[in-house]
Amino acid sequence: MWQGQYETTTDVPAEKLFRVISDINNWNQWDHGLEFTKIEGAAKPGVPFILKPKGGPNVKMTIDEIKPYLLVDTAHLFLAKMRTSHEYVQTGDQTTIRFSVAVWGPLGFFWRKVVAENQVKEAAAQTAALINYAQKNS
Repeated sequence: MWQGQYETTTDVPAEKLFRVISDINNWNQWDHGLEFTKIEGAAKPGVPFILKPKGGPNVKMTIDEIKPYLLVDTAHLFLAKMRTSHEYVQTGDQTTIRFSVAVWGPLGFFWRKVVAENQVKEAAAQTAALINYAQKNS
């Protein structure tokens, strides 16, 4: 299994950040690499959803864990799985943002190179977009 991570801090409260990340149907409002995300009903453990990257195929996803202030989901890829974790830890007036991704399975090495490593490389920009959106819209 391969793992990568990114961490930063912000003055945006964890509650606002979590409100944005748990609003799965609107991820494309701040993540400009997505065409859409689609979940039916409430976001809770075991609930499936679809994520459509720009220029890519629909990806079947499942929520593994969701609670204040943590969202963990798994992408069900061809012969591999990729788990992503978004955690927001409030300490005083600062929030630590922790993003991590793990890939495993027979084709895990392929998905690591094609998707996961890029997610880690782009995590700073994606997190900045999430923070900006949370400041203006939540």
